[in-house]
Amino acid sequence: MKSNAELANKVIKMDEVPDDFRYRLRTWRHTLGLNQSEAAKILKCERSYLSQLEGKRKPGKGVWIRFENEWAKFVAQRNRQGGQLSPTTPLRDYHQVGSMPLSTTAILARQGLRHIPILSWAQAGEAQNFEQMPEDYEGVVASDVSDESAVAVRLQGDSMEPRFEQGDIAIILPSIAPTNGEVVVANLEDEGVLCKLMHVQHDKNLITLTSYNQAYPPMQYKREDFLWMYPVAQIIKVLR
Repeated sequence: MKSNAELANKVIKMDEVPDDFRYRLRTWRHTLGLNQSEAAKILKCERSYLSQLEGKRKPGKGVWIRFENEWAKFVAQRNRQGGQLSPTTPLRDYHQVGSMPLSTTAILARQGLRHIPILSWAQAGEAQNFEQMPEDYEGVVASDVSDESAVAVRLQGDSMEPRFEQGDIAIILPSIAPTNGEVVVANLEDEGVLCKLMHVQHDKNLITLTSYNQAYPPMQYKREDFLWMYPVAQIIKVLR
């Protein structure tokens, strides 16, 4: 079994959607006693689309990520009840699910990890606020951050070197306001997305952004200059 560190550093690309997706989808829905409309509501898609997914249609990125997180919770619950994952009523198309090896998602769930969707730097810059974050993610990464609104961003540039490098993945928390001295990812109206240390001057209503790389001088902005600014919960190093 892979270690926590190996799993946390694994970036899962969208072409890695497992072949058993539709069987796991049906197993999850039938075992929980959900009809297609109820399951579609949980996965935030149309019932007709879910019906196609239970056939041979490949899932879109947003639905796949949402299902993988539901599957992780399902597996964790089943394993707490009795060890091996096995539906109460085995499905004809998936009758060996109880004896099949656990998927990466199931292993993550056992270890308290979950999938976080990854945005590129450019995708993050497109959003005016969290609600406008695109659903066209480039992949997912394993993390123990439990906040369901968490989003990952792949860093660009060298302003935070040597501590953080280009290609590292920052997990940000859109549901939480950043505090003084935290590392943040921010989208400035005129300059795009930045990863910096944030310092607030409450008396002047100014925000200073600084870099670990001393070649970059501090920058001062007013609050209204930001489209959004979120604290960084984790930085995941990408070694290769």
